[in-house]
Amino acid sequence: MTFAELGLHPALLEALTVSGYTQPTPVQAQAIPAMLAGRDLMVSSQTGSGKTAAFMLPALHHLAELPPPAFDSQVPAQRKGRGKAPRFQPATPKMLVLAPTRELALQVTAAAEKYTGKLRHIKTVAILGGMPYPKQMELLGRNPEILVATPGRLIDHMESGKIDFSNLQMLVLDEADRMLDMGFIDDIEKIIAATPETRQTMLFSATLDGVVGE
Repeated sequence: MTFAELGLHPALLEALTVSGYTQPTPVQAQAIPAMLAGRDLMVSSQTGSGKTAAFMLPALHHLAELPPPAFDSQVPAQRKGRGKAPRFQPATPKMLVLAPTRELALQVTAAAEKYTGKLRHIKTVAILGGMPYPKQMELLGRNPEILVATPGRLIDHMESGKIDFSNLQMLVLDEADRMLDMGFIDDIEKIIAATPETRQTMLFSATLDGVVGE
């Protein structure tokens, strides 16, 4: 099987070819068609098996099929009312990827940017612990389609009204077992509760046993 046979968007196929990828890994061959069909997924997948592309490629395919924004998305999401201080417009991402660590979040973001070389209207940003607050506000001000975040920092922005999940279509829990081991279960449940029940949900974990399976 090739990526072309999976029915991915031509711009994604071009990016894969440039990157030297022609055949999907086993997890990609199984997960991509299921995600394209709109199914929720629980996937047991070890590090290095190609799981990032397994959820990012079908998500980008879906976003590429949507009409581009009707407004100039490069304009910062701050507006000045007459006689008022600047008001921040909450970011309204269509996809959220939760990752346990800064390093993994940056890897996911880099992968998304690599695959969207020909899809300039799809923006991906990472919101992480240790990142200066003004930088985070600048990134959220771009109103990205894809938001990659660690749970704790995401909660901070949710509670301050900087992110609105009412338009969220896809939620990915990446390395869910590590997130639970690190004690993020309460944060994850709070984040999930803030997303629409109509979202598509993908959970990726090295194992689906125990607490992760529950």
